Amino acid sequence: MLTLTEIAELVNGVVVGDENKVITDLASLKTAKQSSLSFYNDTKQAQLLFACQAGVVLLRKEHSTLYSGNKILVKDPYLAYAQVSQKFKDISCESRGIHEKALISHNAAVHPTASVGAYSIVDQGVQIAEGVRLGTNVRIGANSVVGANTVIEDNVVIYARSSIGERCCISSGAIIGASGFGYAPNSQKWEKIEQLGAVKIGNDVDIGANTTIDRGTLDDTIIGNGVKLDNQIQIAHNVQIGDNTIMAGCVAVAGSARIGQRCCFGGRVSVLGHLEIVDDVTVYSNGFVCNSIRQKGEYASMIPVQKVSVWRRTVANINRLEYLAKKIKALGKPENDR
Repeated sequence: MLTLTEIAELVNGVVVGDENKVITDLASLKTAKQSSLSFYNDTKQAQLLFACQAGVVLLRKEHSTLYSGNKILVKDPYLAYAQVSQKFKDISCESRGIHEKALISHNAAVHPTASVGAYSIVDQGVQIAEGVRLGTNVRIGANSVVGANTVIEDNVVIYARSSIGERCCISSGAIIGASGFGYAPNSQKWEKIEQLGAVKIGNDVDIGANTTIDRGTLDDTIIGNGVKLDNQIQIAHNVQIGDNTIMAGCVAVAGSARIGQRCCFGGRVSVLGHLEIVDDVTVYSNGFVCNSIRQKGEYASMIPVQKVSVWRRTVANINRLEYLAKKIKALGKPENDR
């Protein structure tokens, strides 16, 4: 529970209305009650704002007259909402000590303020810092390090020699440090290349459910500070991702790719191996990155969804591009050269 005064201090806003009003939950403009906080950030939702029953709404100063109830004026309502939401986070997995059914190696170092859930395994040489919370059935491989106040949810596997920074959140089912996909051709078969590197993850990193980050072949796979990875993402061996880059679900990054800082990848973006992407690049959903990107900016590819009849003609035309290009080239030649 927070009063409007406490919320305003948190988001650097100004209260217009009852400063002592208590808020107990967050809700959309459509479903908000008198106990709820909501936010207005899209003029397309003006009708919802007019009918809103929220106890308080976060909005910009220029929109103040649109709502007659309690409000907090802020520079960026969406950012302010994000900041407030952190105060209402589910605390059901708060520190509970080491469960009697957890298995902790005799030479692992687990801080007294850390918690380890049932059936979790902490192998030899592991270092667990203060305030760390491990869920149920988590495996932390030998000689790994988990930084202060990091939360690792149920059924996460972290392989040996991995390094996880402070204040990270790793969601259920994530795999950190699995063997990368590396094979050398040997006549009619494939010879496995052992992956001898590790994974290093910076501070304030979020990793979504069922996301996989492979360890390096020789060099480490590196995830920078503040990186946010959605669910079901594949990060292959030796990849490096710069600080504060964000990726939506089902992105796939092939081995040894280098991705800069503050990049934004939409869902299902694919990046081929050994490519370099500079800082501040945005790749729209379904983008296929097959060449290095050396200039910052926005990039897109793929064909948007179409009626099947149109799509068939489009594909047919694509298949004829080489023929058409030759025809156009021939048109530009002198008559006696044709």
